[in-house]
Amino acid sequence: IVRSKKHRTFGGAAERSEAERVLFRMGDPAQEGPGALLLGGCKELLRGCLDKNYIDTTSFDVLQPAIDYYLENGDPTEKLRTYYYQGRIFQNKKDRDNALNSFIKGIDVSNGSDDSLYIARTLVAQAAQYSEFYDFDSYTNCHLRASKIYKRLSRKWNEFDCLLNALNGSIALNNQAKGDSILALCNEFKNLDSIQNLTLNEYKLSHALKFGNNQDIENLIKNQEDNSNLDTNGLLNLALAYNKVGKDVKAVHLLGSINNGHEYDTLKYLAVSVPVLENIGDYKNALSVYKTFSHKMDSINTFRFDQKSKSIEEKHQIELQAEQDAREKTNSVEDYMEKYPSLVFVLDV
Repeated sequence: IVRSKKHRTFGGAAERSEAERVLFRMGDPAQEGPGALLLGGCKELLRGCLDKNYIDTTSFDVLQPAIDYYLENGDPTEKLRTYYYQGRIFQNKKDRDNALNSFIKGIDVSNGSDDSLYIARTLVAQAAQYSEFYDFDSYTNCHLRASKIYKRLSRKWNEFDCLLNALNGSIALNNQAKGDSILALCNEFKNLDSIQNLTLNEYKLSHALKFGNNQDIENLIKNQEDNSNLDTNGLLNLALAYNKVGKDVKAVHLLGSINNGHEYDTLKYLAVSVPVLENIGDYKNALSVYKTFSHKMDSINTFRFDQKSKSIEEKHQIELQAEQDAREKTNSVEDYMEKYPSLVFVLDV
């Protein structure tokens, strides 16, 4: 997955004040009990938001009592934000399963919330977890949903980031129709800065490599011949582009530079290397690399199947719990009517 160079969590000064309002609104300093407990934890989170632009705590020690309180007693917006911060902390702990479950539950309880910004942020965070599990359908759909919310909020650069990631997902899914429509939306954005323009060109090259012809690829190569600003993924895309148009010597040179001290996506590096090695006649190494690639893909496919089964079971449990909660609320109303029939009669009149 290509990641936008302008990844945003809370953004600039305008969003910092929003973070402060959100965190302190969820805990009233004038109150005792869970609200006060949350306030103490919120100060720690707030410090991270303001100083580092992200939440970096990995501990629930201070927040857990307050999290329990708001998930039990909070309104839809409070529950949404609580699940969002809970998921972020799980992310920091490298606990992918619980992070994803927190974000899923956040979206599930967001009906009735008017905090569109946090719904969008939760969808983006959820998408990031789906990419960890190679679930590119869900990854793409979450980014598309978030992009529509950001558009309604007139946050065009957040919308742009989400569309780029959705484009990337459609390429991974080999869905040309969706990829074409998303790319058309990306091309409508004007006044891109140098980094945004570079990132968009990388995505265009990825799209052309999957769905375009050699002429499309040649045209996009010209925009990236000076590759000094490309990240590792961009270099791998450029190496594959050289291979597609028969310039394998240049492809070999790029692969050599990537394999020389750079951090890179091993799977993609192997996938690009196989056709390059074949084209230069190094069949022995091409076969060796292909076997390594196939073994890793088998492992990933097994992991994806296991995770999909687990996610389905988790979603089923969430739905069962929601049904149980609804039944309990219904029973509570019926019990009340039985205990206080005269009051119910008065209300009916």
